[in-house]
Amino acid sequence: MMKLKIWGGAGEHGRSAYVLSSSRIHLLLDCGVKREGTGEYPLMEPELVPRLNAVFLSHAHEDHSVAIPILYRMGYQGEVWTTQETAAQVEGYFHSWSTFAKQWGASLPYEDTDYRSIRYRFLDREADKLTWFEAIPGVQAMWGRSGHMAGSVWLLLRVEGKVIFYSGDYTAESMLLGDDSPGSSASYADLAIIDAAYGTDTESQQDKLNTLETTISSTLLRGGKVLLPVPTTGRGQEMLLWAYKTYRDYPIVIEQGLLGGMERLLHHPEWLRQYADSTGQELISQLEHFLRRDDLLVPDSEAQRIHWLRTLDSSIWFITDGMMQSRLARWYYDQLRADSRNLILLTGHAAKGTFADQLLQAPEEYGACEVQKRRYKVHQGYEDVRRMLSTIPARHNVLVHAAKEETDQLRHQLLNDVAARNVQTQIHSLSASEELWF
Repeated sequence: MMKLKIWGGAGEHGRSAYVLSSSRIHLLLDCGVKREGTGEYPLMEPELVPRLNAVFLSHAHEDHSVAIPILYRMGYQGEVWTTQETAAQVEGYFHSWSTFAKQWGASLPYEDTDYRSIRYRFLDREADKLTWFEAIPGVQAMWGRSGHMAGSVWLLLRVEGKVIFYSGDYTAESMLLGDDSPGSSASYADLAIIDAAYGTDTESQQDKLNTLETTISSTLLRGGKVLLPVPTTGRGQEMLLWAYKTYRDYPIVIEQGLLGGMERLLHHPEWLRQYADSTGQELISQLEHFLRRDDLLVPDSEAQRIHWLRTLDSSIWFITDGMMQSRLARWYYDQLRADSRNLILLTGHAAKGTFADQLLQAPEEYGACEVQKRRYKVHQGYEDVRRMLSTIPARHNVLVHAAKEETDQLRHQLLNDVAARNVQTQIHSLSASEELWF
């Protein structure tokens, strides 16, 4: 028998941390934080941390990575298995989290020396994708691209006769990034931990792009400016490319940090969708063309931002920080809030208490401009989870990465579907601190 212990990430959005334990082996899948209040950390068991044999990191986003230094502070002596691209990105998220903590007057539960103690082992150096290898004695591992961001992976593990699948953050609908179907590598699993961040949402990426286009176009046609706060990697680059294809006749202003992520993709084409064939080469050409454009508006000072805000009418503004906590995001909002023609368009998760969340809850308390949320798809909804359940049939399936109420609703719908198909499987909606034996 093995046990799954939830240190965070199930029944909530954030602080993903899942412990797999047998009589001899203890593994941790991700170790992130949650951007609520002054920050929330995984419910770690101090007596277990030094006994962990290995940590696997699916990708760099703070809700999966930023609590890792706490492990070393608590006595963890092992390595963190991840990809080279993820390890290269992590430092930026640690810096962002440190800034967030200072803004709220909170102290970090680790020191810089703990962060510097992290020892990485690289999945993509050890083995090619979709290839089994021995990570540590008694643990075989396989990885594949998850389509969520450059460097992000799903994992398959073989431990003491059990097969465990961890999706990480997963999407098969990225316009830029490749994903590898895990179903080609395993016919079953004893346990599957599945990204279900979008719960019962049944819309496809194209549905969401159609809604985004309608929303943005209506603002531009009335002479307004659209502010799009996005993460510096992943969703940000995809939306940039989409916007440049869709709105060729409108000025688009881009903060420099977003271009850095685009340039990284050019240097690491192995993460692009079908990069090895003609379609992938076309993607590379699109990225190169985008970065060479002489009409890119990239401000290098506050004075330039102010000048463009005054002289550009209908326009689109891409800024970093999807939750609008940074000083720059607040500055942009202050410039736009007085004009009701303008739109703040949020396309991802807005953690409770963040400025993005406050705007969504009561926009009229802050300004006259419009505030809307329209998802850009980087996680799985109902149809995606349903497909994954069929791709890797598992005896136990744990739905994660969404609020408990939404996960419960998804579980109920999926159970009805499973019953209709007479499939023998168990679907679980758990919460932090809960356990599951399998």
